[in-house]
Amino acid sequence: MNIFRFVSILIFLLLPTLLLADEYTIKKGDTLWDISEEKTKDPFQWKKIWKANPHIKNPHLIFPDQKLNIPDELTGKEEIKEDKAVASKKSEAIQPVKITPKKIPVRQGEYLVSKEVFLQSGFIADAVTFPGKISGSPQKQHLMGRGDYVYIETDKPTNTGDKFYILTSGKEIMHPATEKLAGYLVRIKGVMEIQGEDNGNKKALIVESYEEITPEDKIAPFYPVEPPLKPEKERRPGINGMIIKLWNDYNISGGGDIIHLDKGSKDGIEVGDVFTIISGEKPHTTVGTAQIISIKDKTSVALLKKAVGEIKTGDSFRN
Repeated sequence: MNIFRFVSILIFLLLPTLLLADEYTIKKGDTLWDISEEKTKDPFQWKKIWKANPHIKNPHLIFPDQKLNIPDELTGKEEIKEDKAVASKKSEAIQPVKITPKKIPVRQGEYLVSKEVFLQSGFIADAVTFPGKISGSPQKQHLMGRGDYVYIETDKPTNTGDKFYILTSGKEIMHPATEKLAGYLVRIKGVMEIQGEDNGNKKALIVESYEEITPEDKIAPFYPVEPPLKPEKERRPGINGMIIKLWNDYNISGGGDIIHLDKGSKDGIEVGDVFTIISGEKPHTTVGTAQIISIKDKTSVALLKKAVGEIKTGDSFRN
């Protein structure tokens, strides 16, 4: 076999692997949120695109002419290829038939955010108490995820099959302007299910994990959660306030992130409300737009829909 033929066969064998992703060249003004919406029709897939491009260290700092790989599994091309391959094998045996379209029920509403983002966004509470905690793991792991077992302690008896949310212990959030305690940030990190006992220890299996689980995490009884639906009519109430916490600890400059605000239901804020984000630094320019996805009495959580500049804790929101 000559070298040319060998290389040709090798390329042919590798071709399916090489075609598993599309390459996209970043343009001025692009964000991973916008790119995800354009390429996958779902802006919430931006994190998966980021993970597929390890050369992008900060998802909120991307620059023109950088290259991005968009996995076919996100765009649907992978399924199309598989369908075509199956169809080609069966084409000779398939005869045309008349198909009567099925009536598909109209969806009653569209979610503001995915369930995963909604759970991870968390909330700021005035005080925090937890009915249970993780006390360790059979393998003495310090970082755990889906499929791992953990030992737990609870205030009340549990039964096999009972489910619990896994929560952060509650981080103190200080108001950037008053420097007073605004509350405690609690985020949901996953879901666990009681499996029984192991040498007198309550044992649970992590069935869902949205980030790494640690032995310091707390637990609370599971209850079904549905993300909020988009309102039929956009509301822009005349309420002013301030960003008191970013989802991540670093400043953000792209859509799709979560921000916590210092106003809540007692101030007249409702789920679905839209606000303009104003820079806290002079000349106080407009830097983004956010939409409320959950509320407490004194605080609320918003999804950053658009950003045209760097967004920081201490920036204000208003209409």
